[in-house]
Amino acid sequence: MEKAAFKLYNYRFTKASLDFNIPNDAELNISFNPKGVFYAKNAHYDLVFDVTVECVETGTEVVKVSCEAFFSFGNKVSIEDIPDYFYPNSLAIIFPYVRAFVSTISLQANVQPVVLPTVNLMGLTEKLKKQTQIID
Repeated sequence: MEKAAFKLYNYRFTKASLDFNIPNDAELNISFNPKGVFYAKNAHYDLVFDVTVECVETGTEVVKVSCEAFFSFGNKVSIEDIPDYFYPNSLAIIFPYVRAFVSTISLQANVQPVVLPTVNLMGLTEKLKKQTQIID
């Protein structure tokens, strides 16, 4: 069977919240919550990628953004045809946009910019798979 080819055809940020009332040089913790919807009828996958940056000292959410990414598959595929590498790769494709967005909005706030580190998102594969809804 031929592997399912996919591409990112659009993305948008749906939510952004900022709270820079934190100590200078605060330790920041980043967390991710990916979820998705696979539309079987037209073989599209909508990824919702929530990223939260918290201040360790105060427990304050410094940055919280939600990004939606829209992927299409080159041919008619079912959820079973989607290769395992799609899940981490879809996150890896959209993460640079999230990083740039967070850096830009924090820089515009005239505070020390929040620069997200490059991270290996392979650990989110199972979480994204489990949080994928299928719509016929």
